[in-house]
Amino acid sequence: MYADKMEKREKRCVLALGYFDGVHIGHRAVVAAAKELAEESGAECGVFTFAGDLGGRFGKERGMVYTTEERKEILLEDCGADFVYAAPCDEAFFALTKEAFLDWLEQRFPVEGYACGFDYTFGKGGAGNAGFLRQYAAKRGRSFRAVEALTVGGEKVSSTEVKRLLREGEIEKANALLTRPYFVTGKVIRERGVGRAIGFPTVNLYPSDEKLRLKNGVYGGHAEADGKEYKAIVNYGSRPTFGLYAPLVEAHLIGYDGNLYGRTMRISFDTFLRDIRKFKGEEELKEQLQKDREEVLRR
Repeated sequence: MYADKMEKREKRCVLALGYFDGVHIGHRAVVAAAKELAEESGAECGVFTFAGDLGGRFGKERGMVYTTEERKEILLEDCGADFVYAAPCDEAFFALTKEAFLDWLEQRFPVEGYACGFDYTFGKGGAGNAGFLRQYAAKRGRSFRAVEALTVGGEKVSSTEVKRLLREGEIEKANALLTRPYFVTGKVIRERGVGRAIGFPTVNLYPSDEKLRLKNGVYGGHAEADGKEYKAIVNYGSRPTFGLYAPLVEAHLIGYDGNLYGRTMRISFDTFLRDIRKFKGEEELKEQLQKDREEVLRR
């Protein structure tokens, strides 16, 4: 919830602090720690985060794993947060010293305690860290917990790692860290109709510029249409067979027969099937799509 839309909290709370871009399993662990501290003291569990893209600040990459603040709030509440406070990314806020930032939180919220990741930083220039927060909390009689690094397959769980996996097409590993399939949303547009002409009609949408770009490729995925979920072949990126290179999401919903133009749809990605390649013509493309469909249905 954006800062300017939220009323002042009255009940004491334990705050989970972080950016929470993507809400991966590491972020979930921080919220879980705050939730546990809150339950021990009969307090609420709150999340303090930022609205918008922190790209370019504190060494963070531009482009969130999930970009909509509404979706981010839902995911955090699903983790156990009683409320989410998203402060705007403005210069005045980022100019606060580490002490001033924490004092601001104490004035704004009836704080019972804090939870954060082991590498959490805050305040002007990222001068504050988990160690400083621990000392600050102790002086004020607040509870505190820092969540240590989580590893999966020998790799530290982080937003940077999730983004790397997505960019390299390792969608299944990325989904495991996100605990849900990566997806894009957009309004279905009318394209050239080539897919329908060869027996593979598609829904087509342009991904948001703010959304993290996946590796160009053909994926197995799924989407909901008219209240039913369908497996899908999803082409993400260019269409070199037809000399088209603007990024587009084309999804063939296996077994669906209907008109979805103008609707906003969510296309989810489950597995990477193959790289995009240029075919000699429509017949060769059709043969490959038949193989792709068989592969998707097998999974």
